[in-house]
Amino acid sequence: MKNSRKKARDLGPDDFVWDYFSRSPEDSMADRVYAAEATGYDAIGIHLGGWASMKGHPDEIEKFDQALEETGIPLANIETLRGWASPNGPDSKCLQIEQEVWDIAEKYESRYVQVIGNYTGTVEEAAEGFASLCDRAADHGLLVGLEAVPEMTNIETLGLAYEIVERANRDNGGLCFDSWHLTRSTNNVNDLEAIPGEKILSTQWNDGPLKKVFDDYYTDTLSTRLPPGQGEFSLGEMIVAFRSIGSPAPVGIEVPSKELWECPILDAAAASIQGMKSLLEKHR
Repeated sequence: MKNSRKKARDLGPDDFVWDYFSRSPEDSMADRVYAAEATGYDAIGIHLGGWASMKGHPDEIEKFDQALEETGIPLANIETLRGWASPNGPDSKCLQIEQEVWDIAEKYESRYVQVIGNYTGTVEEAAEGFASLCDRAADHGLLVGLEAVPEMTNIETLGLAYEIVERANRDNGGLCFDSWHLTRSTNNVNDLEAIPGEKILSTQWNDGPLKKVFDDYYTDTLSTRLPPGQGEFSLGEMIVAFRSIGSPAPVGIEVPSKELWECPILDAAAASIQGMKSLLEKHR
């Protein structure tokens, strides 16, 4: 299996990526790799917080590297960058964190980095900041995906995120589509259908209740998601819309859930990918 696996930058719409927040930060990256291989994923993602934690424990990086080598699973996604959209350029903290992203990308030949707001100034200035970030990322072979996150950022909708991406007009710049954030913002599948498929570079599929469990968005989004097919989201409509626009993005799965975080890692990984595969087959 290892020798037949794709590199991160060759992944496409038939491939599955297990994103970082599908498990608790307490789970090691090595354990995630082995679980991903065992349950049928083609790649994994990492959060910069997880990378920082490993840098403080070099033996964890060694174990992670060994797991990647043994399985052939690539590290595809890196998240999350902020601070890129200031009118006068990225702030110093963003530039410092960017260097971490470039280091990861070059070490592991990663495919993609995810960014979120806030932006300051005008939308035009946000687009300039995004374009500049895309240019820096291109030097390291990375795609850049802007994710709309309601309540937590001022880029709350896919429509606004796409306006920024369109104004930036960079070949390696596009969007991250997350079924949770679409449902929690406009809950309108037309928002997805209005975007050219080639501009959706990453996806994060998940399910959940239509109404919040917790008033605080951050708490709600990181603890109450469900594997695809187990909640109330219009995932079938989203899948049909996504296929209609022809995005090249892999099938990313991100299911932060207190329940899944507490269950065995193999069970959590399997529940999410099996649920997503069943929905994809049902709506083929």
